[in-house]
Amino acid sequence: MKTSIWMWVAIAFIVLSVIMASLAWTYYSKYNSMASAAQWSAGGWNEALSLLHLENETILVNDQTVSEPPGSAYEFDFTIQYAGYIEVIVSSSTSPSTTVQVIGKYYPFWAAPNTGWTYGSGQMQVGYGGTVYFPVVPGSVAVYIRNNNANSGATETVTIIYYS
Repeated sequence: MKTSIWMWVAIAFIVLSVIMASLAWTYYSKYNSMASAAQWSAGGWNEALSLLHLENETILVNDQTVSEPPGSAYEFDFTIQYAGYIEVIVSSSTSPSTTVQVIGKYYPFWAAPNTGWTYGSGQMQVGYGGTVYFPVVPGSVAVYIRNNNANSGATETVTIIYYS
């Protein structure tokens, strides 16, 4: 049973990598053709390169303290414009059973409405504190800080950074 779950996680990462590479190539081609046509200023070209190299950093949540009752989760919701990755930093937690889970919904602009797909990280253990990274694609993204302790509540300090 565990092997099949990890197999699907691996397949999901491969699919996300292919989509990210495809989107990066699309952006590169678009920016390259615009630059050759002299339609972009130097500032625009630098912006395009930073997008391709995932150098754009956006702090979505900065040292926010959240609390959950036993066995529940705190949810952060975002809309992601470009493929990239999310870094979730749990700098402190009062529970050793704290996990982070990232779930995204991707809807390609060329497809019919509601024909996209959902992807997720599964629960990634951070315990009293830790950092996790997960790739994301354009669409909606939810980050869950989960307290898996069934007997007591938990409080965490969370920072979430999006790289595109």
